[in-house]
Parts: sequence; C-alpha cells; structure tokens
Amino acid sequence: MLNKLIWNDVQQNKLLSAATVFFMAISAMMFALTALLFSNLLGSVNGLMEQAQAPDLVQMHTGELIEGKISQFAREHQEISQWQICRFLNLDNSQVTLGGYNLLDSTQDNGLCVQSERFDYLLDIEDNNRLEVLPGQVYVPVCYRIRYDLSVGDTMQISDERLTIAGFLLDAQMNSMMASSKRFLVCEWDYERLKACGEEEYLIEFLLKDNMNANAIGNAYTQWGLPANGPAITKPLIRMMNALSDGTTILVIFLAAVVVLLVALLCIRFILAIRMERDKREVGMLKALGIGKCEIKRLYFSKYILFSVCGGLLGLGLSSVLRRPLERQIRDLYGASDNSAPAAVFALCAVAVAETVILLCVWRSLKKTDRLPAVAALFPVRAQEQDWRQYLLISFVSAACAFLMLLPQNLYSTLSSPTFVTYMGIGNADIRMDIRQGTDVSSTTAQFAAALERDTQVERYAVLRTQSLPATLEDGMTCNLTVEMGDHTIFPVRYSVGTLPVMENEIALSSLSAKELGLSVGDTLLLRIGADEIRYTVCGIYSDITNGGKTAKAGNRANNAPVIWSVLYVSLKDPEASPQWMEAYSQAGADVTDIEGYVGDTYGPTLIQLRLASRGAMLIAVLVAFIVIALFLRLIVERNRDAISLQKALGFTSGDIGRAYFSKGFLFAAAGILSGLLLGTLLGEGLCGIVLKSFGADCFRFIIRWDCLLIVIPAIILATTIFAVLMGTAEVQRIKAHECCTGRD
Repeated sequence: MLNKLIWNDVQQNKLLSAATVFFMAISAMMFALTALLFSNLLGSVNGLMEQAQAPDLVQMHTGELIEGKISQFAREHQEISQWQICRFLNLDNSQVTLGGYNLLDSTQDNGLCVQSERFDYLLDIEDNNRLEVLPGQVYVPVCYRIRYDLSVGDTMQISDERLTIAGFLLDAQMNSMMASSKRFLVCEWDYERLKACGEEEYLIEFLLKDNMNANAIGNAYTQWGLPANGPAITKPLIRMMNALSDGTTILVIFLAAVVVLLVALLCIRFILAIRMERDKREVGMLKALGIGKCEIKRLYFSKYILFSVCGGLLGLGLSSVLRRPLERQIRDLYGASDNSAPAAVFALCAVAVAETVILLCVWRSLKKTDRLPAVAALFPVRAQEQDWRQYLLISFVSAACAFLMLLPQNLYSTLSSPTFVTYMGIGNADIRMDIRQGTDVSSTTAQFAAALERDTQVERYAVLRTQSLPATLEDGMTCNLTVEMGDHTIFPVRYSVGTLPVMENEIALSSLSAKELGLSVGDTLLLRIGADEIRYTVCGIYSDITNGGKTAKAGNRANNAPVIWSVLYVSLKDPEASPQWMEAYSQAGADVTDIEGYVGDTYGPTLIQLRLASRGAMLIAVLVAFIVIALFLRLIVERNRDAISLQKALGFTSGDIGRAYFSKGFLFAAAGILSGLLLGTLLGEGLCGIVLKSFGADCFRFIIRWDCLLIVIPAIILATTIFAVLMGTAEVQRIKAHECCTGRD
C-alpha cells in the first residue's frame, strides 16, 4: 500500500520529484567526486613513494665529496637503515633538445642519472616496475611527455650526442613541476660517456627506520660538518610537493560541494513546502480519520528515502564518469592507484553523509505537520501575498552560484598571473636568469652582472647568490639554511611580518623556515660563513613556496662560501624587446626565461586542472541557479494563487502581474549576484589563503581578472536568472480569474 501511494504521488508530481532527485544527486556527485579524487591522489602518491622506496632525507651537494665521513656517520646512527650517494649530471638546458624542442626556456634543472642501487628507484609508467635502460636509450620524466608531445622512438639530443627515448619514468622525488629538478635515466656507460656535457652533483640519501625523525638526523648531519652545499629535503616535503598540484583542484571541488549541498538543502526544503501546501487538505483528512502524526510523517519520509537512494546512486555514477578527466593527470604523474576499493568505500561514506544531512533537513521540515490542526488543514485560510523575505531565498541562491563560479576563476587567475611570483620568494621582475652550470658559478655570475651593468636596454637588475650555510639557534640546535644573498630592495617579495633585510646583519626567513625553527621577527641566530660565525637578527618573514618553502634572504656580504646557484632578475626599458634580448643572453650561457614562463613551468599542470574545475563549477552553478530560481518563483506564485486570481478578477492582466513578479525576482537575484561576487572575492580569498599558508604562502591575495568579475560572470548569471524568472512566473498565465471564488478547475 505504501509503495503504491508513493508511486502515485511521484506520477502526479513528476517535476517536483525529478527536481528533488536532481539536488540529491548533484550533492552526492560533488562529495563523491571529492572523496574519489582525494583518495586516489593519496593512494597514487603513497603507492609511488612506497614502490620507489623514496628516501626519508635527501641532502643535495655540489662540489667535492668525501664518502668515508658519510659512511662513518651512517654507521654511528642506528636510526639509519640504508644510505647511498646518487650522482646527478646537471646539463646545460640550451644544449638539450627533446623531440625537436629545445629546453633553452626551461626553468628546471635537467640532468642525467643512473638507476639507484638500494632505494629511490625510477619506475615505469605502466606497472611501477623498476626500470632498466640499454646503451643509447634514455627514459624521460613523464611530465615532459605531454608538455613536449613526446613519444617512444623520439630522440633526445645533448650537444652532439643523440639518445633514443625508450619510454617515460615516474620519479617519486621530482615528478611534480614544483620540484626544481628533473632526472633522465641512462645506463652507466652513457652516463660516463656524456660526463663532459654537464656538471656533476650529488644526492646524499638516507632511508630511516620506522617512525624516525628526519629533521633530527638532518641536524646531526649538519653538526658533523658533512657535505651540504645544497638544500635538504625530507620525505613529508616530497609528499607535499607531489600532492599540492592536484590537491589545489580537489580543494576547489570540495568547497564547491559544500556550496552545492547548502543550496540543495534550501531547495529540497522548499520543494517539500510546495508539496505540503498542495497536500494540506489531504493531511487534514488523514488527521481527521485518526491517522497518527508519526504515520503521516512516515508516509512522506519514505518517499524521500527512496529519492535519496536514487539520487545517491545517480551521484555515484556521475562522479565515476567525471573523475576520469580529472584523474588523468594523477595517473600520468604518479601511476595508477591500487586504492580503488578504499576509494569506493570513502566515496560511499561521503555520499551517505551528504544524503543523511539532506534527510535530517527533510525530517525537521516534516515536523511542521505535527502542529497543523485538522480543521485548519481541511479549511485553510486563503494565502495572502508573501512577505518580501521569501525573495531573499532567490538572493541566497544567486549569491551561492556566483560564489561557486568566481572562486575557482579567481584562484586560476591568481596562480597564472606573473605577479604571483611574489608568493614564490622572488620579486616581480620581467626576466629571470639562472646560473647553475660551470665549475665557478661566482665568476660566471660576476661576468653576467658586469654585462647587465653595461647594457643600455636594462632598466634595473638584481644579483642574488644562493648559499647553503650552517645556522645555530639560541638553544644550540643547528641546521643548514638555504640563504639568498643580495640586494632585496630592487625586486622585493611580499612580507607577512616585518621588513626586508637592509643591514648586513639582518636576515628574513620564509614562513615555513620560521615555523620549523621557531623564530619570529627580532630573534637572532648564528650563521657560519667560512671560518666566521656572524649573528643575524630576523627582520621579516615572507611567503615562499619554492625549494620546499624553506629559504632565507640576507643582504650582500663578501664571503668565500661556495655558491650553489645564482639568479639575476632583470626589468627592461622596452619589454617588447625581451625575446631578442633573452635569446642573446641565452647564447651567452645563462638559462633565461620570462617570469610568466617561469610561473607556467612551475604551475602548468595545476593551471590545467584548475581551468577544468573552473569550467565544471560554472556549468554546475548555471544549472543550479536556473532550476532553483525557477522553482522558488513557482512556489511564490503557487502560494499567492488565490491573490493572483483575485487580481485578474479585478481587471489586471497576466502581463501586469507577471511583470511585478519578474521585477521582484530579478532585483533580488541581482542583489544576490553582487553579494556572491563580494563573498567570492573576500571569503574565497580567506579560504584559499588558509590552505596555501600551510605550503608557505602567507598574506595571500587574489589577483583578479576584472573582466571576469565585472562582466563575464555577472552576464552569465543574469542571463540564467532572467530565463529562470520567466520560466518560474509562467504559471501566472495559467491561473484563472474565477479560482478565487470556485477553486481550480
């Protein structure tokens, strides 16, 4: 009997039933999609790191190396289970060509390596198996396959030497474009043969026993005075860099899911209100016949349980389809996840949570039937025109949809803007020149600085030399700091606290460095520069999400400590002349790129995913806005049906009445759009800032595309709103003048 009643009700109210299932399905889809992507990203990254046996601690080093001292260090520290030294032949990008594409403009440190012996293996992209390479072959990082449109059989040319691309590799350490280096796998024979084409560097790697603290081993390594002419990287940092790219997109999808759920709750509540308005007499009759209030609620709630099951299953199905294009980059960069069963369970739980929240909202709304007297239900008072407060619902939905469209767009425009480099630890210059090749980086840097000083096309420039220096804190703890020395007033970065270093004894720390070392503005530390220990005062804390986000900046100070690399930032008097200018300096031996290209290289995969998420969010927002606004206005017209009928009996035309409702609906929708744009800019900025702060980007601010904010997004939402209002008020045409006296036909 119950099933028959539910089926008859669905047949008689197909539109409202379909709308209810739609909102339940879209909420389930968004939460399931978030769960699937997050679970598979985590599974792929962890699976890759486990199969590659990623090191717990990596100390990069350029220069001479005494292996015996490192071996003694490893023997005396029981926390270390294995260790090894991996060679990395850093190549001159201008001498490297991949399938016809020269890497001259690449911001990555590209180099050759051989397969590791004990751990930190390079794996194939099909089965995550350890790669073996033959003479004359090379395996290329998988991130370059799409970037340079490469395929097996293409050639890689290094100076005059050619290698055949045998396949593509997964690198647990350097897969992400946020990692500044990329390893190409060759055999031992080819490595030795090509040694003259680059400069050899070293990755000193340690695998620790379970639950051992990598930072403690890193501090001990520094205290021993072992080779440390380069940054140190820990396993959590490697995992963070791998997950950050796609994690940003998943964050956007999750925020969109929360917004959609709130809208769905509101919509389903008012769809239920429409049904209760129509069924008021039936409810009164059931009460008059002695049917208990619990039985009446059970009758309605059973129908919504059925809708919830259908919506949840439909949402799961849609999420499994939509996740494929979003998951493609995860599979390409980290391999297929073996986390399919846990991911399915996680998605099912996410859907269950979303549907449970909706059903609780329905149950709470159904409690209103308990307070409805049987007489009042059988003989309802004719509804008067509703208060203006009901139109606020249209404003809320319009605001939510505008917010949903604007947030991913603002995040995309921010990350793709050249000025975002101020969150990356560098100032907003036009051109970046990297000097990492050669036996004497300092001498080469001095030559380029002298050339820039003489160059009449250069408006201003800055020379920054990066050194790895031992630091001692007040409590005696020691560590290695990657310090960038130079004049930081020319192209300043964003400082969340304090100011940039101006005096010789001032140092600024990146946000993550300050947090890890427990330092703030005004604290002091000792830097060992050569044979001297110099006390520095922390003058500021800045944003930086490069080099793992753990860097420092200090003023110029002459010293003999080795320079790891140098960076020269340049602004030209005529920016249009930059292509020719960059080509001339590239031929002179520097890696030259424009800042926009640098941002594109670093965040290219993230931007592709964000663009896809932005378009998906826009489509969902338009669909939700149309259905919700049309339903709300239909509800308002339905509640005022008798009043509208009376107006027609008094001589008002359908056009007059329809225009009145259209004006109110449109004005409140427009107000909601303005509110949503404001919230998307301010609240969205805060939400994204909370996440990016954990990666080292303090004082985050959106970089807004004003054409999207002021024209494109408002135009799309307004057009959708106008169409929805017209559809929602169409019922006015079908209301007859005699209904106020005789009821409906």
